[in-house]
Amino acid sequence: MVCALFMGTCIFFSCSDQGTKEQLEKIEFEKQELQKQFDSIMFNHEKVKSENNLYAEQFAEKDSVISAQAARIKSLLAELSARQQDGTATPAPAPTTKTSKLREQIKELQTTCDNYMRELETLKAENEALKAENEQMRAAMEETKEANEKLVSENQSLEQKIENAKRLVTTDVTATPMRKKCGGKGFKETKQSKKLETVKIEARILQNDVVDPGTKTVYARITGPNNRVLCNGTAEEFSFDIDGSPLQYTAKQDIEFDGSARKVVINWSRNDNVKVVKGNYRVTLYADGQEIGKTSFKLTK
Repeated sequence: MVCALFMGTCIFFSCSDQGTKEQLEKIEFEKQELQKQFDSIMFNHEKVKSENNLYAEQFAEKDSVISAQAARIKSLLAELSARQQDGTATPAPAPTTKTSKLREQIKELQTTCDNYMRELETLKAENEALKAENEQMRAAMEETKEANEKLVSENQSLEQKIENAKRLVTTDVTATPMRKKCGGKGFKETKQSKKLETVKIEARILQNDVVDPGTKTVYARITGPNNRVLCNGTAEEFSFDIDGSPLQYTAKQDIEFDGSARKVVINWSRNDNVKVVKGNYRVTLYADGQEIGKTSFKLTK
């Protein structure tokens, strides 16, 4: 009977040890699976964070919640590992309870990370839509700016055309070098520089209803081959203003302009102290501070 009792006890404990071993192996396997799930969730979350660090500040509070959940899960995993390493551990309800709690915590963590991802995608979509709207507004502003610049350019061009239209315009401009006829009665054309006594400048001013009517002074400027201005006095005595600067002239003539076409004649008589040489001479006409016509003549020896 004692032998039988002993054999029965051995068989009982042998079966009991075998069951404990199988249960511990099952818990270890389940713990490893939960560890894998946890690692996978955290890996994906960290990847999402690194790829969207632009939104880190906006999701700082949600990140702290995930970090707290992860810390609790790590603590449970550590407790479970400690129990398994305890040689006195028995298949008590404690490890099973821990794994159940781990599953719940990991499920909550997955839900939190999923919500995090959904909110992040929503925010990104809103930002993209806002960006597209801003691009459209920027494009519209650029179009408006270009239209305004074009309008300004057109207005400037129109103003320039109006200013140009206000300028007197001449045609048929001529300059004739002359000397006195024999006997002193009248003048005739000459080509000889040494015989030049006067230059007769003629031009026809075209009709212009835009120019303000009134007295207009037409200036004639004659420059010789040496670029010197033919003038019977000093530059200070014979000068007019053009673009804010003084310009020397040879002769001038006042006319009354009423908008209709008319002829203007300017005669310049040379003083004996004015030297005239052979070569080409340029004649330029000015009025209201603007050039209105030009011509030239040539003198020989």
